[in-house]
Formats: sequence, C-alpha cells, structure tokens
Amino acid sequence: MIQLRQDVAWVQADDGQLTPFDEERLAESVRHAADLVGRDEHCLAESVAAAIHLFAVECLQRQTISAQEVGDIVAEMLTMLGYAEISQAYARRNERREIRLDAMASQAQYEFELGFYRELDAALQAAKDEDLSMVRLCGLRACVMQLRGARRWGAGCRQLAEEIITHVRSRVSGLRPEGAEPLRLAVLE
Repeated sequence: MIQLRQDVAWVQADDGQLTPFDEERLAESVRHAADLVGRDEHCLAESVAAAIHLFAVECLQRQTISAQEVGDIVAEMLTMLGYAEISQAYARRNERREIRLDAMASQAQYEFELGFYRELDAALQAAKDEDLSMVRLCGLRACVMQLRGARRWGAGCRQLAEEIITHVRSRVSGLRPEGAEPLRLAVLE
C-alpha cells in the first residue's frame, strides 16, 4: 500500500472533487486581489498562502479543506491583518454574471437588433448594479446567426459580432465610476 505524503493538503471543490492544495495558485489569487486595489503586496500573498497550507497540513485531521473554507479563511485573515480592501477584492473574485446572447436574440426576434441591444444594455446595467467583477457573454455565434437570419457564417455575421463586442466593451468601460475596479469581460462563442 502506498502511503500519502504528510505535507500534502487537499482542497475539496463543491462537486466533491479533491485536488492538491496549490500554494502558488492561492498566492497568485491574493496578489491579483491586491493589484486590483492598487497595492503591491507580493510577500503578504505568499505568507497568507503558506499559512493556510500549513493550517491544512498540520491542523486538519484528514488534511482536506473545502474551497469555500479556503476563501473564507483568506478573506478573514486579510481583514485581521489590516488589509480590508484586499480582503473585499479577494472575496469578490468569483462574483460573475453570465449573459446568454443567444437567448436574448431569440427573445428579441420581433424587435430585431434594436430590441436585442436594449436587452443587452439592461443586462449589463444589472451587472453594474450588482457590483460584479466579471461578465461572461455566451452564445455569440448563435446570437449573430439568429439576428442575421443566416444559415452560414459570413462577412455580415463577422461584422455584426464585432459590433456587438465593441458595443459591450464601450458599455462596460462606462459602467464603473472613476478609480473603481474594472469589470472584466469574457466572450464565449
């Protein structure tokens, strides 16, 4: 029988899957939160990650910690150390909204592109109101083909897709007040 190493901790995802604790990945996540608030705290990030890894290895009986618990401990530790703004940025790292462009296009079929853009603007405004850190746009290709009434992807579809992305980027850049953390955007076809 092969015995597990004693210095390995495991992180359990919400679906029950176990992965080895990645101290560098956690440190990078804390560094990113610090960068978002304009702080250069690389040593802090490494120290927090090392402390949580040590806690998981030394203090937990099964050497297993849930991903949610890791996030809670990091946020609490940063607040306790006087880095409340980094803690808040770290806690908001997973807040995101998914906007289904293809579903919007099918709902706006009787109003054509104007109705689609109106729905898109409303969804982006809702993301701003919820103070999310990321918006994912899904179904761009299907959306464009529905709006164009196209059976094949062509130059007109490509142009409309670029127009939609340009529109979203211009709206997203105008959603945040001066000096606030920028809203990140991910586009999935």
